[in-house]
Amino acid sequence: PGYKLMTEAETILFFRKNLFAFELKYFRPLGNPTKFISGMLQHFSRLKDEDVNPSQYLVWVNAECRMSNAELNENKEELEKYQELAKAYRIYEELKVKEGVADYADLISGALKLFRTRKQILARYQQQFKYLLIDEFQDTNFAQNELAILLAGERQNITVVGDDDQAIYRWRGAAVSNIIQ
Repeated sequence: PGYKLMTEAETILFFRKNLFAFELKYFRPLGNPTKFISGMLQHFSRLKDEDVNPSQYLVWVNAECRMSNAELNENKEELEKYQELAKAYRIYEELKVKEGVADYADLISGALKLFRTRKQILARYQQQFKYLLIDEFQDTNFAQNELAILLAGERQNITVVGDDDQAIYRWRGAAVSNIIQ
């Protein structure tokens, strides 16, 4: 209850205010230190849409680095950028907790984290919502699909409605594969 939900503009201002808390080289160019803020925040939001937390992202980047080191170091510069992003993602999440703020993507990812770690809370919501009906399901992303699966629980009393011909939010992470599975 003590958290404040930030608007997109407030999120950019928050990141900008804390810009030097991040260990950035590539993504904070000297000529224009705020150049990549919007893109980085969008990247972090997409990671949350795919249900990827900062620890998982760091593990993936480190594994890619080990594979690359074993090969010919072809993607070394690209992997360094991913390492920088992964560290920034972790710091961004830590700063939000410290400041008591949340961004829009936290609404779903926070609910997933809560339900996965506090099974009694999940059980209470599963009991409260015995039947689920979700419209426009073609526009759900992976994290939203995971939330629906968790809420449906063992009963699986879930009905989804969607039309793959109307899937217009792919650019925002929507996955038509949710409706197919």
